[in-house]
Amino acid sequence: MIRTKLAILFVFLLVATGGFAQSLKPLKGISIMLDPGHGGADPGAVGPTGLKESAVNLRVARYLRDLLRADGAEVSMTRASDDFIALGERVAMATKQVPDLFVSIHHNASLKPRKTNRSEIYYNAIDRGISQKVGNSMVSELAAMGFGEESIIVPAGFFVLRNNPSPSVLTEGGYITIPKIEQSLQTGKALTNQAQALRMAIRESFKDGVLRVKFIVAEDPVKINTSFFNLIFSSNREIEKVNARIIPERASGFGFDRLPSIGNTYRLYNTDPLASGNYELQLTFSSSDGNTSARTILRLQVNLPVANSILTSVAPFIPEGFKGRFPVRITLRDDMKRLNRQPLPITLVYGTNSTNREVTNDTGETTLHLDLNGDEKGSFNVKLLIEGIEYAETNLPVRAPTSRFVLGRVIDASGKGIKNAKISYGADDKTISGTDGYFHLDYPMIYGNMKLSITPPLGYEKTDYWIRTSGEPVTFPIITLKQVAAGLMGKRIAIMAPLSFDNLIRRLVKPLMGAGAEIVRLNFPESQSRPEYQSVLEANLAQNLDVLLSFKREIGGIISVRHYHRGGRGKLLADALKFSMASENPPIIINTEAGSDYEISHTGVTSVVIAFPEQMPPDYPEKLVAHLAQVLKTGF
Repeated sequence: MIRTKLAILFVFLLVATGGFAQSLKPLKGISIMLDPGHGGADPGAVGPTGLKESAVNLRVARYLRDLLRADGAEVSMTRASDDFIALGERVAMATKQVPDLFVSIHHNASLKPRKTNRSEIYYNAIDRGISQKVGNSMVSELAAMGFGEESIIVPAGFFVLRNNPSPSVLTEGGYITIPKIEQSLQTGKALTNQAQALRMAIRESFKDGVLRVKFIVAEDPVKINTSFFNLIFSSNREIEKVNARIIPERASGFGFDRLPSIGNTYRLYNTDPLASGNYELQLTFSSSDGNTSARTILRLQVNLPVANSILTSVAPFIPEGFKGRFPVRITLRDDMKRLNRQPLPITLVYGTNSTNREVTNDTGETTLHLDLNGDEKGSFNVKLLIEGIEYAETNLPVRAPTSRFVLGRVIDASGKGIKNAKISYGADDKTISGTDGYFHLDYPMIYGNMKLSITPPLGYEKTDYWIRTSGEPVTFPIITLKQVAAGLMGKRIAIMAPLSFDNLIRRLVKPLMGAGAEIVRLNFPESQSRPEYQSVLEANLAQNLDVLLSFKREIGGIISVRHYHRGGRGKLLADALKFSMASENPPIIINTEAGSDYEISHTGVTSVVIAFPEQMPPDYPEKLVAHLAQVLKTGF
């Protein structure tokens, strides 16, 4: 009986000791990277008496590091002394280590005089999940410690957040440019209180541990040769929901189910077929106890087998005596008859024993060439082989032309072929340039000369081209088209504006698209209190944007064009627009300055805000967008 009681007491002591140890080390097993902002040659903001933000950031980070380590966390720092560390280096450190949380520590400054203080917490808007949970807790703890009752949390897109693979937040512990705040930040008490508030917030956020998900993959990228994938992952908790997003954006559903095995092992699959190409899969997971995982990013390389491929000639026949490179079109397809967008080494076998080995491009459509010597007769057989297997075959007749035979190509100034140029000739005959700009047409021998009217795709100028012959039946014209504006060709321009600006935006979009730019109209949900949050999130999720233009109305007596405070391309654009508007008669004066607008600081693209006052001459907006279009065409 005594032994039984002692055994029970011993078990109780073990359990109690374990619980006590856990309470002493509440962050055991959690990895955290602290990022003291600025440093070295970059002091950050400077207070009225010269206090450097970089120094304050570092002191808070050191205090916080020691507190978190006392709680059992594994803590690293992007810098431990007064050194300059580039933003890209900071993100690289996080990418290499992939901590459970990344905290960038800063102190704020205002471009305009400010008397009231507040702390601001910015969380990774792309990630949300843990980032937002930590951010909410930090706001509460900082307010409780007296760092401003009006403290706010903001979905953000700062560089170290939007490019970070880990859940991440950026703290602004107060305005160093306010004299009394600067004075308090020189004391150890304020800095340790701030570190203590951040510590307690992190404790609260990770009190239930971390939902960890691991995919079982053998390579990066994951290579798939079917339209549907099955990816196996495991987790330390039961998964209730999966949020998935695929880039490039396309209609694709996802599902998951639990595998009948030990532990929490699951299969993730897509419900809509994928075509050949490279994809990025962004995933977050939710457990049944309400926890959210960090974002997982998987790269997929889908290479579908070739099927239903087509081999066709640009022209219906080879003219007798043709000597040189004769174009043929290769269209690679998959088993669902979709374009198979992957570069593949192929072999063209033609004639008696001629071969040509080339590589297709990644569009699924490629123009390759037969090297002819002019001796070809009758029917000319061409075969398409991939890895020795024949996928397509065609017979090209060789004959003397009975009409004018024109085998031409439409190109740009660099020699790149232009597809989908409409070519009109004769009374009402038309053709369209295909892959790599090649086209064929014919017309009666009685016409020695023929005018071709070229209507190109957006971005190029219309032109007329005369085919002039001296009686020869075969002509090989190369037609070079001029760009409307080289500075805009292929550029992706995002526009963010309320619905009331639609008529004005249309006046801007038409010339920009006509010059070859792609316009991305960002969603601006005016029913929300801060619609710009959604617009900026979409801008950061979009790929390869070149410029973001934001239009708004505000109280003021003059048009204002604002750019990022460090200048760069945004300042160049604003200054060029100001100079252009001054050429009006009478000159239209606009104000250009560094701005603190949300969209300027939280996107990874050149951003310019154009703000119109409520009262101004009615023709000013139309004149401004006309000048803006012209400035953008120059490449500013």
